[in-house]
Amino acid sequence: MGRVEPEELDSLDLGILRELQLNSRMPFSELARKLGVPEATIRYRVRRLVERGVIKGFYTLLDPRKVGLPFSVIILADVTPEELDSVFDSVTKMPEATHVFKLTGKYNIVAIFHARDMGHVSRIDEAVRSRRGVKSAETLLVMGLVHINPELPI
Repeated sequence: MGRVEPEELDSLDLGILRELQLNSRMPFSELARKLGVPEATIRYRVRRLVERGVIKGFYTLLDPRKVGLPFSVIILADVTPEELDSVFDSVTKMPEATHVFKLTGKYNIVAIFHARDMGHVSRIDEAVRSRRGVKSAETLLVMGLVHINPELPI
């Protein structure tokens, strides 16, 4: 993995991003008023931030337990180097996976999943462990969902 250079963002871009992290449904007119610039400027800047990939999308943060996914699972996987990209790509495509990271250390992939019941947890676990190149995996059942913060400290 090469080093990713940060985007050139000025104070207006950062202001827009901070506000949209708090409320991605904020009308452009309100955003313009808060930041003291014309609404057309906000429209242009947001479109540019989306086109440049700084803004990856606009989402609604759901409580998994309240939408029928009461079981959260973290799976740490040790994968052979030659299969790492393949396993990583296949795990990211699993619909239950909400976060997937490549790591350094004992495990080289960690993934967070949400499941309907223990049978679903078992199927997710088996789907990860059975992938070619997975040498070992540790599965952790989350006992309490305490904090989810989608905001980046920019």
